[in-house]
Amino acid sequence: MKRNIYLTLIAALIFSCQTPKEVQIDDSEWSGTISASDERNALMNSFTDAYENKDAEGMLSIFAEDAIFHVNDAQLTAAEVTEAFLQGHEYFDDIKNIDRNATTMFYNNGSIYTNYWYTWNGTNKKTGELLVLRGYAWFKWDGLKVVESYNAFDPTEYNKVFTE
Repeated sequence: MKRNIYLTLIAALIFSCQTPKEVQIDDSEWSGTISASDERNALMNSFTDAYENKDAEGMLSIFAEDAIFHVNDAQLTAAEVTEAFLQGHEYFDDIKNIDRNATTMFYNNGSIYTNYWYTWNGTNKKTGELLVLRGYAWFKWDGLKVVESYNAFDPTEYNKVFTE
């Protein structure tokens, strides 16, 4: 029995020390490299922090003047989306995006996008119920300014607060 345990441990050690196969670099147009520490990730998080703190100016600071912002199928300006997002604070307390994950992709075609996954939380001011929604967004950059963005989430439960 002990011999079998030792042989298993030795085999595991041998296989764990093998060199992995060579990674193939994909040089196609929509491949590239990804960074979890690029400064655009911090800018993305500053946008979210400003949203949570009802800071319109802070939210707008990452956007180019003519930036386009898509929320699900609606197309808005950065100012319009800022106003719409901040309106949620009239109906919800303690709005937070938790479980944030931002990574920036540098594509071989020169495009730069930050991908952002989050869990939105807000407490309904009328009912006291906590609403939790998962969401995803991408932000397309020109230098250090966002020129286009897309935010996707299921608004069904969120929108109910506007009709209560």
